[in-house]
Amino acid sequence: MSFDYDVIIIGSGMGALTAASLLSQMRGQKVLVLERHFKVGGFTHTFSRHGYKFDVGLHYVGEMQPGSRSRQLFDLVSGGGVDWAPLPDIYDKFVYPDLTISASSNRAVYIDELERRFPQERAAIRQYFKDIDAVCLAVQTKTAAGFMPGFIAGPVNLLNTTFKKLAIISTADYLNANFKDAKLKAVLVSQWGDYGLPPSLSSFAIHSLIATHFLNGAYYPTGSADSIAQSIVPIIKRAGGDVLVNHKVNEIVVKNGVACGVTGTDAQGKPFDFSARHIISNAGIYPTFQKLLPAGYRVPVQGYTDELDCSSISAYIGFKRSPQELGFQGENHWLHTSYDHDAEYAARRNPLGKPGFAYLSFASLKDKMAEKHTAQLITIASAEPFRKWQDTAWKKRGSEYEQYKDRLTDNLLSIIEERYSGFRDLIDYCELSTPLTVESFTGHPAGRIYGQPMTPQVVAARSFKPDTHVRNLYLAGADNMAPGIMGAFMGGVFCAARIMGAFGLAEIMTSAARRKSDKGEESNKISALQNARTITKPAKDAEALSEPQKIR
Repeated sequence: MSFDYDVIIIGSGMGALTAASLLSQMRGQKVLVLERHFKVGGFTHTFSRHGYKFDVGLHYVGEMQPGSRSRQLFDLVSGGGVDWAPLPDIYDKFVYPDLTISASSNRAVYIDELERRFPQERAAIRQYFKDIDAVCLAVQTKTAAGFMPGFIAGPVNLLNTTFKKLAIISTADYLNANFKDAKLKAVLVSQWGDYGLPPSLSSFAIHSLIATHFLNGAYYPTGSADSIAQSIVPIIKRAGGDVLVNHKVNEIVVKNGVACGVTGTDAQGKPFDFSARHIISNAGIYPTFQKLLPAGYRVPVQGYTDELDCSSISAYIGFKRSPQELGFQGENHWLHTSYDHDAEYAARRNPLGKPGFAYLSFASLKDKMAEKHTAQLITIASAEPFRKWQDTAWKKRGSEYEQYKDRLTDNLLSIIEERYSGFRDLIDYCELSTPLTVESFTGHPAGRIYGQPMTPQVVAARSFKPDTHVRNLYLAGADNMAPGIMGAFMGGVFCAARIMGAFGLAEIMTSAARRKSDKGEESNKISALQNARTITKPAKDAEALSEPQKIR
């Protein structure tokens, strides 16, 4: 059978671009990436309004220090085209009504801070950091076992007792068994918004992966997150591949139990039909298994209930002057209204009530190339309050919806102004996105920004393998590994490794370790960035994963 491509990838998010780059570079495969949005990059894309540039999903990434394994892998995938700048030493501040804890890029300093604030829990704090390290190793071991022959993988998983004892219990169960101080329990999971589940619902595995990820500091891509796609797309094209925007996949073609193509429509409604030896879905496990596969191949997906829906409301803010006037230096602020994270999670169903928490991030203070000062203000939300506008189109949802967003914006800004007086006075422009916006552009049901929720039950059942029940159909991205940019990135790495063959993962890791960055590559970086900027030319009034709203 003759194929149009070696590989077709549905979606162009971090996992998709990663898998496409590796297969293009290391196997010379002809890869087709199909993106339903009018911009490449998924949650790594950016948009501009009135001279303000906003990232939609990348706020900080850990483990990007030179020489780290993650940095080596990312340099391989991007061809060295992404530079990473460190955030300030204090990269996160956990702000509570009567307590603020600063997270330092120095692990020992952060531990000392916790021990100083909670001296009666010193032994438990030290054990906690040992345990989150152990759980991360257990997850890595389970993932590696997926690439081993069965006779080896079986004993490896059997001996992986830490995974069974700690990874698949709830975060709350771990905290309650090991700590007494309620405030300390809350502080340790202050970043739960990074994976979208409070302690009672999240697995200790996902908490450990996120918590350890930032213990050596945080980083931000110079030139903003769109430098990622700008670096990777030329790599795909040099191998003969294509990246097409405004191409929505409607169905994965399966013949005799084997995935071999996709069908869909472009922006003008014109149908397309492409074939390939391998199909990778970066659209998420639920859309893939419940919507994209033919009816006879659809299977249930665990964790998708109304009780676990988690999307976001995001305000994209442009400032008249530098937010440094109020003392901000580029660190992120997690502003919590209480120490009860489960109550904060419940508040997502009433977006006009007091937000449970707000996350405040200043992209312009992290990026030396930023031309104007910006921030993003986020809180989690349920899709339920927005369902009355479910059948409306982006930018055409009506005056009632716009008025509702006015109230949401005012409500969200109030939590910041309450803590940092004068914040509103600095604002020149603001846009608001809702769960409807997320669903419109990503296809994630109910705008679920984190994909499959990482509950203890889901983690216990997850194989961390990219394989699916359909031959030659694979998953990449967050639903293959873990939520977040680096979770999706590693999902793409493992997906590419599977397609590359038995020694694919070892080959990728070896190539990443051997790759040397030098000054001679700078011209290649610049050339790649210049070439990539011609990827898409979306209409000037249609550049956002957001909907416009002017601050009055």
